[in-house]
Amino acid sequence: MDNPQSTESKTAPVDPLQPVAEVLRGEDPDVICKRHNISRDELDRRVEEFKRAGRQMALADDFTVNRAGRNDPCPCGSGKKYKKCCLPRHEEVRQIIPGEMLRKKEEKAKLQESLVKDIGRGFDLLVSKDFAKARKLATSLLATCPEDDRLHDIVVSACMATGDYDEALRTCRRRWQVAVEEKEFFQTNDHYKREGADRQEHVHFFSPSVWLEKFWMAQRARAYAEQFPMGEDANLKKLVARLDVANDLKRFPGRQEEGFEERRAALEPVLDELMEAGPAAIPHLLPLTYNFTWASLFVPDLLAAFDTDDSIRLLAELSMFRLPFFAQKCLENLERMGPRVIPLVEETLQRDSAFDELKVGLIMLLGHLPGPESFGILTRWIDHENPYIVDWTAEAMQLHGNPEAAPYVEKARARLEELSKIGGAIRELAEDQEQSQ
Repeated sequence: MDNPQSTESKTAPVDPLQPVAEVLRGEDPDVICKRHNISRDELDRRVEEFKRAGRQMALADDFTVNRAGRNDPCPCGSGKKYKKCCLPRHEEVRQIIPGEMLRKKEEKAKLQESLVKDIGRGFDLLVSKDFAKARKLATSLLATCPEDDRLHDIVVSACMATGDYDEALRTCRRRWQVAVEEKEFFQTNDHYKREGADRQEHVHFFSPSVWLEKFWMAQRARAYAEQFPMGEDANLKKLVARLDVANDLKRFPGRQEEGFEERRAALEPVLDELMEAGPAAIPHLLPLTYNFTWASLFVPDLLAAFDTDDSIRLLAELSMFRLPFFAQKCLENLERMGPRVIPLVEETLQRDSAFDELKVGLIMLLGHLPGPESFGILTRWIDHENPYIVDWTAEAMQLHGNPEAAPYVEKARARLEELSKIGGAIRELAEDQEQSQ
């Protein structure tokens, strides 16, 4: 009788897909075969089976998500009728994919459809300023879909609008960490960690940069609540509230800069009163900046008009919010204020290094304010570990037209070119590996 405690019985089973994962990472197939004690034919069989299963899964996803009647337009967007386009392929899927798998995928597709509608409702509630309902809805959906960043975004937006900055900050920090972890995992494994190896768990992740921006906004909002307390000035509160009319799209249908000028002309008396109020208006204006609205676009001009060190620091920090048009207006005002802003901009650049990638606007600002002071700051950023920042710093240096910039820029370009070659070599290796299989 075999000994139940034999070495063989205690050995952990080997994942049959492990060799496949190693092939997809670009490792030498012969080395993989030797490592796992399998033949090359067996390795090729496993790789082909994995690809076949992947194709079937993709077809199944397409089949379950894109349901349509025979005479309806095909969901693929070809313009043909469904029966003349993808229906035959989907009928083939029905024959290939096990019934239980199709059932699970159709259930998942129905959940997705329902979730998309609920998420749309949540954002509608935010627009209508029913923040409590929006937060309640998103929180209830997170109980079953905890890895959907759209729901976390609704919660954060509701928290920011109601002054719950602590919860907004906690959520943004946590989701940024998750986004970084999931991006790194996906790059190695070709699927997200939290969706599982069988990819059955629902996930919807924002990129790390999106959550980094939200993280910065939540951090600043909490800091501003302490640094610029609201006070009891009811008149200022009412004045700022009157800016909300700028968000009325029926009254102001204009877009882009034309739309902004249209709104500014209509609200000129209110804006004049706020300018006369001076820095005392800052605590009431800052909450407008935590979500993009037309009203938020008035804040950079008002801060610049106050012309204090605090307003310059705020313009620098708010430019890192990177909201559409808003960040641009912050930077334009700083540029108009001239070289006197440079020391205060440098203060912002030196702080909070975790948010460095949000500072490229400020780095480019230094390129538009040429001089020894700004040039010296750029020379300290040209060696940053982040290639994205290095690229923008080199661009800013070139704007100076300073011959001393040449060696710095050349060094930066050489480094970026080398990184590009490495990235290209990795992509070529992966493509060659794919073609050889």
